[in-house]
Amino acid sequence: MKLFDHIKAYFLNIYEAVATISMGMWITFKTAFFERKVTLQYPSHDIIEGKPKDASITTQGNLNPPFEALLGASQQNYKGPLNTQLPERYRGLLGYDEPSCISCLLCALNCPIDVIRVKGVKIEGRKGKAPTTFRIDYSKCMFCGLCVEVCPTDAVFFTRQFEGATFDYRTLIREFISPELSLERMQLAEEAKKHAEKEKKKREDKETPEVGD
Repeated sequence: MKLFDHIKAYFLNIYEAVATISMGMWITFKTAFFERKVTLQYPSHDIIEGKPKDASITTQGNLNPPFEALLGASQQNYKGPLNTQLPERYRGLLGYDEPSCISCLLCALNCPIDVIRVKGVKIEGRKGKAPTTFRIDYSKCMFCGLCVEVCPTDAVFFTRQFEGATFDYRTLIREFISPELSLERMQLAEEAKKHAEKEKKKREDKETPEVGD
């Protein structure tokens, strides 16, 4: 009985090997001869807008079957599995809308790998806290979307921008608040704090009864 099981397993392994190889070869054959090809002239082709950036790129294909199946077709007439334009809901690099930010720190606290750093101060005329620091380290981001989901004001969001290649990883650390704006807001916060302390002292002086009353 054991001998029969070994023989059965031997031929079953041969069958699985032939079947998997045949499947892979069929996919390769089908892609090579029956699917229309496309060559995106990147970066001349704007994959975000789905159209050429360079006017010199031809927009009309002059190929006809059966040569079209072998040699490919133009980018605009392509109907295969590859899309010449990024989907609308594509998750690219994180974006930041500074006027909407209230420095609640939810994005930084929910980030599992400390990609985001936020600091803020309270100033007059601003809902919540005004950010003095908002930093994103794109070199670490894994596009999990937790920061986007928890942001109550939609200040953090996904863009469709995907180009982040660089020879210096330090350029992937993006500071969204300029040093000048940060310093200005810190000074305003200090002035608002002093003003609040003066008002508090005035109220306390009014409430304190004079000696002899």
